[in-house]
Amino acid sequence: MANRHLQKQSLLQKALLDKKVLTQEVLMYQRLMEAIRTETSFEDLLKFLIKAVTEGLGYDRAGIFMVDAQRGVGQRMMGMDRNGRWEGHCEDLPLSPVKGTHWFSDIVHGHTKAFFTNNLRKRVNKRAWERNIDPGVSCNAVVPITVAGNEIIGVLTVDNLFTNRSMEKSDLQSLLSFATQAGLAIESYRVHEKVREMTLKEGLTGVFNRRYFDNYIPREVLRCRRYKRFLSLLYVDLDHFKSINDLYGHLEGDAVLRHVADRLVQGLRNVDMVVRMGGDEFAVILPEVGPDGARTVAGRLFKSIVESPSPVESMRAKGEGVKVTMGVACYCESMGDYRELMKRADESLYQAKALGRNRVGELVSSF
Repeated sequence: MANRHLQKQSLLQKALLDKKVLTQEVLMYQRLMEAIRTETSFEDLLKFLIKAVTEGLGYDRAGIFMVDAQRGVGQRMMGMDRNGRWEGHCEDLPLSPVKGTHWFSDIVHGHTKAFFTNNLRKRVNKRAWERNIDPGVSCNAVVPITVAGNEIIGVLTVDNLFTNRSMEKSDLQSLLSFATQAGLAIESYRVHEKVREMTLKEGLTGVFNRRYFDNYIPREVLRCRRYKRFLSLLYVDLDHFKSINDLYGHLEGDAVLRHVADRLVQGLRNVDMVVRMGGDEFAVILPEVGPDGARTVAGRLFKSIVESPSPVESMRAKGEGVKVTMGVACYCESMGDYRELMKRADESLYQAKALGRNRVGELVSSF
């Protein structure tokens, strides 16, 4: 009789746990879809997943490691320190196919399906990578994050550093279920970002398209006006591009466009943006860059383009290089709106063309 009562109690506890996990999954996806619609960052998504597993399933801490297959390592993308503060990337873990190297490798290479322990000190060896494990952790579990076809893209780790609550097999099962949902969430985010990038970038050069520019520049000018910040805009126009297409062919013309886009991107900061406005025209947006900085950047980019060898062999054989004319403008408070900034960049560009092309125009601003 007592055994039957314990069995019923155990089944009831399992049913309640399953219901809790299912509820958590539904809430997670509702919040995930909302997060994706509001264009959350990948870092925010990982924080959301960690909060879901700690607050929803009752663990003290959690961390998400992703597989970098090209480099053959695992990277912690987001976790928590012993004070509950967010921690980003830490030392990479080499993913060796040799069984027993460490838990991450064993899970990724299929040597074990998951891992949990209530005495971590006895379960792990003392290799150098374990410097990242908090010495106070005893109760710990690790499960794979999978996507369609059971491909392992990372692992989810949890521990009970503060409460020292023991791990049970039922905990492992709920974590496996949650990690599967987390994998689908990460994959959904990646697909969404890929589609979004396709709508904002143009295929030939890989830089932002005119649609992105038209959406971004008005908002950026408003921000600069509100907070009294600098913003500079460069226009870059290839000289005699039609002649390149006519003489060498459109494929070679495409190579020149990619070359110019690459020179621009390589010469800028991460916060700067390169846009293909259409045809052979590009724009460069320089947030927080004032008049002096705009002149310096324009000169450096111009030199990088005109002094680098042409990507077209036939042009190189004739000693011909790629030539461009650039216009420079800097936002100032006296401007009406973003259209005036664009107008002044145009004025600088056309003044430079009138002087013979293949040069940087004078800065147009009211400073």
